Parts: sequence; C-alpha cells; structure tokens
Amino acid sequence: MDEVDRKLLLLLLEDPRVREQELAVKLGISRQSVHRRMQELSKLGMFKAVKASLSTDYIGGVAVSICGRSNSGSIADTLERLGESELTGGVMVLGGNELHVGGYLKNISELDGYVDFVKHAAEMPDPIVALPSLGEGMNPDSYDGARLKPGFKAVTPLDLRIIASLVDDARKPVGEISKSLGVSPKTIRRRIERMKSHGVLDYSFPADASMGEDIYNLVRIRLRSGADKLIVARRLYSIDRVHIDLVRGYSNMPDLLIGHVCSDKMSDIRRILEEFEKDEDVLTVTPNIVYVERQYPTWNRRLTLEIVKSAENAMKRRRRPRFGAERD
Repeated sequence: MDEVDRKLLLLLLEDPRVREQELAVKLGISRQSVHRRMQELSKLGMFKAVKASLSTDYIGGVAVSICGRSNSGSIADTLERLGESELTGGVMVLGGNELHVGGYLKNISELDGYVDFVKHAAEMPDPIVALPSLGEGMNPDSYDGARLKPGFKAVTPLDLRIIASLVDDARKPVGEISKSLGVSPKTIRRRIERMKSHGVLDYSFPADASMGEDIYNLVRIRLRSGADKLIVARRLYSIDRVHIDLVRGYSNMPDLLIGHVCSDKMSDIRRILEEFEKDEDVLTVTPNIVYVERQYPTWNRRLTLEIVKSAENAMKRRRRPRFGAERD
C-alpha cells in the first residue's frame, strides 16, 4: 500500500457510496487507476463489498467492546467460537494474545450474558468491558455506525425495497436500483441520502487492515482527568490524517481514547506516537500491533433482511385481488 491507497480507503470510509470518478478527482489519478487500486485492495482483504442495513441505533442496539488477554492455545479456534454468537461484530488479535471483541447487543440487558460468552469462548479470565461513545463527532458517521438524528423519519416500504437492493452491495449504482424498482433515479438518490442523514441507514465496511503491508497498531491513550476527549481527539487526528484512521472514546471510561495508527514505515509510527505523548492532555501512550482482524455478520443484518421480507410479503398481499374481483 502507498499513500494514495491509504487516502482511497479513508475516502471510502467517509462515504462508502462515493463513485470512482469522484474518487479519481479527489486523488488526482484516473478513474481506471482508482478501479485497479480497489481491485488490488480487495485481493489483499483491505477492501471488500460494502454492505448496508438498518442502523443498529434505529433498531435499538447497543455497541460494546470487550478486551483482555486470552489463554487460548489456538486463536483460530477462538475466532470460530466467538463468531458463533450473532452479537459478535468483529475481533482484533493483538500482541501477547490480547483480544479486542466488538459486539452489538439488542439491548443493554444482554450485556452480562455476552460478557460471560466472550469470557468462556476466548478463555479471557479478566475481561475489560467498555461502551463506545459513538456519534460524538470524533469520527465520520460511517466509521462509528449511523446515529439517529432528532426528527428522523421512519422507513417506508419503498425505503425498505431500496435497502434490500443495497444489503449485499451498498455501492450499487442508482441507475441500476432505479431500473429494478421502477422508481426514478432522483427519488432513489434522495431517499438514500435522507436515510443516511437521519441515521437510519448504516454501511459496514468488511476489511482486514492487518492483511496489508502496513504495520497496524491499536494505541491506548490515557488522558488527564477532566480533559475534553472530543477536543483532544481532534488534535490527535490533525497530527497525521492519512496514518491515523480512528480515534474513539468510551462512555464508562472518561479518561481513555483508543487510536488506530497504520503505516508501512516504523518511522511514521514512532513519529505519531511521539506527537501523541507531547499533547498537554495525554498522560500515557501504549501501542500494540494488530495481527488479525475478523468481522462477522450480526443480528442487525439478519433483522434487516427479516423486516425487508416482511414488508415485501405485506405488499404482495395488498396487491392480491380480492375474492371475486376478476368476475366479469
């Protein structure tokens, strides 16, 4: 990967539906070069098909992170066991057999049960449970998952049909959706934008950053008590927007930020970590290399499919002629 590839991935994260021609203009390369780079990133596992679903927030879900050292002798088996729960969204494997498990609960009452599941499946005797602060403005919505906005509008049957067309390929062109649904491109485009801006439509970006040539680091950043996490996060981002692809806070850990730093040069990593340490509100900076990243389909995707199917069946029933309606 080079700097252009990294910028390309960041642009895709910020707007998963951005078209190749627009990417070409922003990157200063040809559309053919953008297409070729996306294909290469896909082969590496760094970029796969973007998928769409109703947002976890819209259907009442709760994000949770569980981390700790695993005593498992086989990380491959551990990853398989963790994937047996539909609440597991992703797992990072770091140095020292440390695991970071990202989950999506249907409601907060599932927290204790899911923590117990992770504890046994990952052989993690002392898990640390953190609740990500999403939608605070540290990252674009596409990074954190869509958050409902005040005055959001509930989805309509047409909205659900549009989502159904995006479930397996969220980058599907508007013209193709328009043709399959028999609705104007203008209407399709407007409804997709409305659902996204209202926090109803979410995109997932299946990828394994550790599969690329970059050194991928997860960095724990401890802040002084009372520091404004949002202000600090924005300062840290400004150090190097290309090599810092995420900064996240946690509602139950007010003095902690987690950063993701990646580069193929150790000199870049060291420079960024040193800049982190210089920040007036940062107490400690602890990096760890990510070796494996695994992502899983979660219940919100299944529920989206069920809601779409139910809406389609309801529409078919409404279209069915009443008894005797076809008599002469």
